[in-house]
Amino acid sequence: MTATPHAYRTAIEDRDPARLAAVLHPDVVFETSAFQQPIRGRRNVLALFGVLSTMFEDPVITDELCGECSRAITFRVGVDGHPIDGVDYLRLDQKGLVRRITVTMRPLRSLQVLAERMAGTVRELSGERASGELG
Repeated sequence: MTATPHAYRTAIEDRDPARLAAVLHPDVVFETSAFQQPIRGRRNVLALFGVLSTMFEDPVITDELCGECSRAITFRVGVDGHPIDGVDYLRLDQKGLVRRITVTMRPLRSLQVLAERMAGTVRELSGERASGELG
């Protein structure tokens, strides 16, 4: 039996920010080991995805696993010629909106390249201060 793809997956595949916004809970949280702080809120997560879409090379979703209130979406992308295999683990609310996105990626070197490229954007979107910056 094949499950219907979640609207998050189809919005990502179609690169449709309006459909992605519609499936994200207003208080969605995005976490990954590539960033020290989570990105919180629909507006910030959409801004993050907008930046990522400009740097990901040859994105392909390879599978989707379904749970009762969760989905796991596997993907392949490249960043500056470095291949990345990853999983978006989605926690859904009772309406099917995405409340939390936890992303795992490998290999480590490719993850480091992504983290370096995204450092300024993540700092801005998470409210994190640059090293040595006073509050």
